[in-house]
Amino acid sequence: NGQYIAMVTAGHDTTSATASGTLLKMIEQPELLQRLQSDISLAPNLVEEGVLYISPVRHFMRQALVDTELRGRQIKAGERFMMCFPSGNRDEEFIPNADVFDIDRKPNRHLGFGHGGHMCIGQRIARSELQIFWEELLPRLKSVELAGEPKYLQTNFVGGLKSLPIKFKKA
Repeated sequence: NGQYIAMVTAGHDTTSATASGTLLKMIEQPELLQRLQSDISLAPNLVEEGVLYISPVRHFMRQALVDTELRGRQIKAGERFMMCFPSGNRDEEFIPNADVFDIDRKPNRHLGFGHGGHMCIGQRIARSELQIFWEELLPRLKSVELAGEPKYLQTNFVGGLKSLPIKFKKA
C-alpha cells in the first residue's frame, strides 16, 4: 500500500513538474516547438531532456553502508548524506552543456529517476505518460505563449512550477 501511494503521488508531482517546465522551455524557444511539431518522433528525446533539465526531484537522503571517498571527501559508514539531483544533472564533468535545454543530447545520462538500487519504480510509467502527453498535445497546438508570470513551488523535495499561465492557439 505504501509503495502504491508513493508511486502515485511521486508520479503526479514529477510528471506535472516536468511537463510544465518543458512547456515553458518551448515557450522560451519557439523553434523547439516548431521542430517537435514537424517531427513528433523526437518526443522521447524531449521527455529525457525535460527530466534532466527540470530535475523535479530535488533530493533524497541516504546513509552510507561502508566507508567511502567521493571527490576527495571521506564518508564514513553510517553517515547520512544528501543526493542533490539538480546539482548532479548540471555536473559538466558528466553532462556537457548541462545548462542548455538540448533534445539532441546523446547520451542523456540524467539522474532524474535515481540510479542503481534506488532507481524509481515508476520511471517507465512517467516516461510513457510524458511521451503520450507530448505526442497528443503538440500536433494540436499551433502556438503557445506566456499570459502571466510563472510561479514556482517553494519546496526542497519535489518541485517545479506551481502555475504557468499561458495563451495558446489550436492547430
